[in-house]
Amino acid sequence: MKQSYRVAAGFVVLVVVWLMVATLTTARAGATPVQSAEDMGLLPAQMMVASVENPAPLAPLAQTGWGAWEGVPGAVLATSAPSVTTWSRDRLEVFVRGDGGNLLWQTFAGGNWSGWRNLGGGLASAPACAAWGSNRMSCFAIRQGSGAVWHMWWNGERWSEWQNLGGVATSAPAAVSWGPGLVSVFVRGTDSKMYQSWYNGQRWIGWISHEGILTSAPACTSAGDNRIDCFVRGSDNRLYRRVWDGKQWAIWEELGGGITSAPTAASWGPNRISVFARGDNGNMLHRYWDGSRWIGWEDLGGNIASSPACVSWGANRLDCFARTVDPVFNTDQGLIRRFWRG
Repeated sequence: MKQSYRVAAGFVVLVVVWLMVATLTTARAGATPVQSAEDMGLLPAQMMVASVENPAPLAPLAQTGWGAWEGVPGAVLATSAPSVTTWSRDRLEVFVRGDGGNLLWQTFAGGNWSGWRNLGGGLASAPACAAWGSNRMSCFAIRQGSGAVWHMWWNGERWSEWQNLGGVATSAPAAVSWGPGLVSVFVRGTDSKMYQSWYNGQRWIGWISHEGILTSAPACTSAGDNRIDCFVRGSDNRLYRRVWDGKQWAIWEELGGGITSAPTAASWGPNRISVFARGDNGNMLHRYWDGSRWIGWEDLGGNIASSPACVSWGANRLDCFARTVDPVFNTDQGLIRRFWRG
């Protein structure tokens, strides 16, 4: 899933990178702070904050301010859930697997859509993409004929070739950046546990195992300095969260709900998180953290045919995407979007 609240060009961020020894290590909540920080490869870093002119105070509630569902321009036969990320104000980078398994990419910027571009790739899963700097992005997917996680990245001018990160995944990946040049990828493994690999600014580290039994792909976001929040659907179809606080991973926390898809998560302000999933009625459900407590669930409609994908490009901003279903013929009809402006 960047799903995160990020710095646009113009802000200078000082990042101190600790060189790590690449070892396959099991993550645990009881590790000492030094061991956990080293094992994770997570670094103290100033939180990336979207550039906003005269930023408004954070909205206390997210229920009001939602626009109507609308179609995403450009004919596309989406064969996976979408992924969306952002690296500057009022910009959206949308990805989806198309007919034939190719990775498709469309940009929204300056009020206009670019049209779909075919990046190839032969995907066997939904993509997961995250921006980790200005005009820098990484995309992850499982490719046809391989259970490994594959990675490609955008350097501001062109996409790289696919890179094999290994592992054996049984779900689509999730992606998150928690600082400039830093990115983590999460998947469900063959034992239904969550696994993580990450790029520490110089090389890839991992894989490490997280406890828990997942029945969906994970979804992760970053809502503050050196913090990662991951969400999954458990064996009881309830939503669970696990948090990295910069020192250690917390135990899994149940957030309730009866969800029928993988979740997605996005941070729209410091210590503000929204999480979304498809409900048993086919609509998109929403719950959010207002800085002190969880609010919701609320039903946002949509009659969606996939797990949603959401991102925030600035304070009190959310954009969500999903595949839609034709109400008459019950067939997939491309992508739809709904946005919140608090």
